[in-house]
Amino acid sequence: MAVDVPAFEPEAAIGMRPSHPAWRRLRKDPLALAGATLGLVIVAASALAPVLAPHNPDQLFTNGLTASGMPLGPSAAFPLGTDQYGRDELSRLLYGGQTSLAVAVSSAAFATAIGLLLGLVGGYLGGAWDNAIGRLTDVVMSFPLTLFAIATVLIFHPTVGSLIAVISLITWTYAARLIRAEVLVLRQADFVQAARALGATDGRILLRHLAPHVLPTAIVRFALSVAQSLLLESSLSFLGAGIQPPTPDWGLMVAQSEPYYATDPLLVFLPGAAILLTCLAFTYLGEGLRSALDPRGGEATV
Repeated sequence: MAVDVPAFEPEAAIGMRPSHPAWRRLRKDPLALAGATLGLVIVAASALAPVLAPHNPDQLFTNGLTASGMPLGPSAAFPLGTDQYGRDELSRLLYGGQTSLAVAVSSAAFATAIGLLLGLVGGYLGGAWDNAIGRLTDVVMSFPLTLFAIATVLIFHPTVGSLIAVISLITWTYAARLIRAEVLVLRQADFVQAARALGATDGRILLRHLAPHVLPTAIVRFALSVAQSLLLESSLSFLGAGIQPPTPDWGLMVAQSEPYYATDPLLVFLPGAAILLTCLAFTYLGEGLRSALDPRGGEATV
């Protein structure tokens, strides 16, 4: 008869109390705090776009261009000026953040979930399962990331849904490899051997004993994947294989404003800066989480 074995709870287990050492380590990391604060501000501003945006992002204003047809500079009516079509630049930046972040965060979440599942299964079961998952990982990683994404998105027509699906299906490999490497070590640990000896099934060992231990790595990988997915999504939109006009999107805004970089550099700088700051915020947050959650002191490479 199988005996219920209490689930192993690693030092870095998620669901930490405010007094947990990981929280204290995180609060002492200025870059992680800066990344978390900046990321929260960007996400909040994008989520509150309907409240904060002064205008409809798709509205073409008759007074939004100069007499010669050029974009307007910042003014009381248009705080960040207008774009080449006479649309309010601030409104498009805020709504563009909704689109870009929705794709980036959703893609990172799905990619991390896929990587977590396959990494657990391959690392724990080994044998044919591990070989099959390993070969699939090698095949996906052998393709040039951007070119493969462009080809796949164009086949299924570039929409928000197809972008999320494609980016998820070509970026899960990073999480899978990291988690597999951890599980290969953990499956020989005493708590796993004890659970197996007492009759715990493979599914129970995976879900109750191994998953909590690798969850911190998955969370760190998710934070870093948001930055990676945002860069990939912005690149696809810039190349015309991502979000299509008139939907506001940071990468698309950079592409559409490129002809005006000399006469009105703000049109290129503002969405580019939004992409850069968001990627930095999630990267610093991810690095801080790695150091705080890793019981070995954050030496692992994520």
